[in-house]
Amino acid sequence: MSLSDPAAERFYAGEYRTALPLANRFARAVWGVVAATLFRLSPIPFFAWRRVLLRLFGSAVASSAKVYPSTRIWAPWNLVMEHGSCLGPEVYCYNVAPVYLGVDSTASFRSFLCTASHDIRHPERPLISGPVRLERGAYVFADTFIGMNVTVGEGAVVAARAVVVKDVARFDVVGGNPAHVIGQRVIRGDE
Repeated sequence: MSLSDPAAERFYAGEYRTALPLANRFARAVWGVVAATLFRLSPIPFFAWRRVLLRLFGSAVASSAKVYPSTRIWAPWNLVMEHGSCLGPEVYCYNVAPVYLGVDSTASFRSFLCTASHDIRHPERPLISGPVRLERGAYVFADTFIGMNVTVGEGAVVAARAVVVKDVARFDVVGGNPAHVIGQRVIRGDE
């Protein structure tokens, strides 16, 4: 389709319309105020305080989970964090759909967990979404992008700055853009 094509003109004349209800937008506005003040301004060691705030907004956050004050969480009610899981500094958790962090999983510095996009084939570009899962012991290194409908399997590792748009198998190590398998994670016992 070219830009001078009548079908293209109709396509580009479409307007974006959100499918999210008003109650969702209101809850996010209230969360935005709390996140910008009570959450973000809390000292780094106040993990328990941030867990309380997240739970007040519907998160299921284990008592040993860690969320840093610079983490951005779009919708706390779509967040589940198991024991020992961590959302590191400056992580952006864009959780229009659910985000699940399994036991001892980590999303490191400036990772982007992205559960939504737009249907670019539709003139109104409606919002589409799908969950992100980090299974037990998964580790997502700094500055990575994890797209919607992606599961990072148990013990898997995503190398720094990788772009992951497909599932990562258990104990695989992936890197690159798009991410591909670059090795296997072998857990060593005490030697």
